[in-house]
Amino acid sequence: MGLNQRERAIALCLDQGQVAAAVARQLQVPQSTLRGWLRRARLERELEALRAQLAAHRPENPGPVERPLIRTVHHLACTGGTVISKCLAAMPNVAVLSELNPLNRYGSSFEPTNPLLLLERSHRPLRLEEIKEDFLSRIGQTMRICEKDGMALVVRDHSHTDFCLGEAPGSCTPICDFLSEGHDLLSVVTVRHPLDSYLGLLEKGWHTQFSPSTLENYCRRSLAFLDRYRDLPLRRYEAFCEQPQAFMEELCGLLKLEYSADFVERFGAFRLSGDSGRVSTTAIAPRPRRPIPEAVQAELAGSPSYVQLLKQLDYSLE
Repeated sequence: MGLNQRERAIALCLDQGQVAAAVARQLQVPQSTLRGWLRRARLERELEALRAQLAAHRPENPGPVERPLIRTVHHLACTGGTVISKCLAAMPNVAVLSELNPLNRYGSSFEPTNPLLLLERSHRPLRLEEIKEDFLSRIGQTMRICEKDGMALVVRDHSHTDFCLGEAPGSCTPICDFLSEGHDLLSVVTVRHPLDSYLGLLEKGWHTQFSPSTLENYCRRSLAFLDRYRDLPLRRYEAFCEQPQAFMEELCGLLKLEYSADFVERFGAFRLSGDSGRVSTTAIAPRPRRPIPEAVQAELAGSPSYVQLLKQLDYSLE
C-alpha cells in the first residue's frame, strides 16, 4: 500500500464524501487501515486549521509576557532514552513525565483514569482541538503541583508515536506543537547509532509497527524526526555511555536543571515506562552490538537513507 493509495482513499472519503466501506472495497484496503488513514488525515487538517486561526489572531507587536517553562526530551525507541531519562529523574528536585503523547492510541484498552479516551472509544473520535484542550489542562495541573512541591518538570516525549507508527510519519508533534503556544520550552534531542536502534526494534518486534518494515523506511522516518527537531541541541547515547557524568552535567546545563554527581548511585531506583533494554540498574557503560541478521546485513548495502542518516549524525560508515 503506497502513499498514492492512501492519498486517493483520503480524497475519496473526505473530499468527495464517499462511504468508507465502499472505498475500502474499491481500493482493496482493509477497513481498519482506512480508518487509521482517515483519523490521522482529519487530525492533520484540523491542525492546519488551528495554525491558520492562530496566525490570523496573533498580534503584530505583542508585549513581553512571562510564560511557564517546560523542559522536553525527544528520542526514538531503542535509542537509550529511558536510562538517560532515569538519570534526569535522579537529579535534585526533578519530576519526569515519561513517554507522553496525547495522540497515541496504541496503548491499553483499559483506561479507567482517562474519561475522554473512554468517550472516544464509545462515542466518536475526538477532534484535535478537544485533545489539545484536555492535554493542556492536565499539563497545567501537573505544573501547578510541581511548582507547589518545588520540582522542575521534564516531559519525555513518546516520539515513536509521531514518526514510527502507521503508514507515514504524522505532521503533528503534539508535545512541542501544543506546549509551545503557551510555554517556553527547553528541549534536547538524543540519538543512537541507527543500526543499533534498528536491531533493538527487531528484537522487540516493534519494526512491524510501521510499513514497510525495512531498515530503509526506518531511516527515512529517523531523518524526518531529525528534520522536525533540527533547531534543537542533539546529543549521542554513545557519549552518555562513555562519560555519563560529563554527559549528564552538560544535559542538565542545557535544560537548566541542578546537577548532582550522585545520580549514578540513584538512577536505578527510578521506574519509568519504556524500560525495555538495559538490564543493569547500577552500571552505565558501552554495550556490545547485537548480532546482525543476514537480511539486515543485505539491507545495509542498499539503503541510501541509512548512509544519509549516518552522515547527518556523524557516525562512521564502518
